[in-house]
Amino acid sequence: MYKVQVLLSSYNGERYIKEQLDSILYQEGVDVSILVRDDGSTDNTLNILSEYSKTHNNFSFVSEENIGVVASFFRLFDLADSSADYFALSDQDDYWDKDKLYMACKELEKDIPSMYCCASRETDEKLTEISSKSQPLRIKPCFENAIIENIARGGGIVFNNKLLGYLHVPATKDIYMHDWWVYLVASCFGTVHYSEQPHYSYRQHSDNVLGAASNNLLSKFKRRAKQSKTNKNHISRQMILFNRIYDIPSDKQASLNIITNYRHNLRLRLKGIFGHYFIRQSKLDNLIFKLLFFTNHL
Repeated sequence: MYKVQVLLSSYNGERYIKEQLDSILYQEGVDVSILVRDDGSTDNTLNILSEYSKTHNNFSFVSEENIGVVASFFRLFDLADSSADYFALSDQDDYWDKDKLYMACKELEKDIPSMYCCASRETDEKLTEISSKSQPLRIKPCFENAIIENIARGGGIVFNNKLLGYLHVPATKDIYMHDWWVYLVASCFGTVHYSEQPHYSYRQHSDNVLGAASNNLLSKFKRRAKQSKTNKNHISRQMILFNRIYDIPSDKQASLNIITNYRHNLRLRLKGIFGHYFIRQSKLDNLIFKLLFFTNHL
């Protein structure tokens, strides 16, 4: 039976965390345990975690100061049980299908760094599915995609013990999101499996709902430009750190060199937009990326 440890960072999650913990504890076909790091909650979350630790031998938690979600998950990577075969990331307000972990573990390699991620079904606060009019993308994971786009939402990620060894990093300041970093590492040094079949519910509520975005080119361009300005070159800064930490394989060096040095080099920007060094999953997003990249607005 697959031995899986679920890593969950909680913060003021009293409204939904019980449902999520129960959906994890009731996983079928796997030997599951849960490790929660509470990131300085001020509501009733700690009392809930304490109750679960008393009633479930496969549940443990630590309560530490608030450091933010990214640093909190990297702290969990350091605290993880190295004897587990696989590790899964969890948000505090999702709800997992009973076979979510089993379906993931079946796809993962054991001898090389390997990551699995799956799509989610969007639901309202009561876990009623929200219909979507947009056609789902055919996701094709690769390093050239991971450099500039994250396809791996944290709640859908499961990875093996080999990959965990790459996730002990000295500093997280320039890491944009923990799940994106896992996707980067897996696509650079191992394999990525993506399932377009949803295996968990992604709950939309007042704390995480984003306004509906228009899909026309001008609106998307303006939104991406605004995000890039707000995030202050987060793609290049993240990849500079990535290059500093790891010994990058030679076949990945060309893309990495362009994304870390393009800002003051027109030749590299031209090379980036006309070559096959980067790709976003959506054709429209890919076009917008190239416009922002060439005009130095990333």
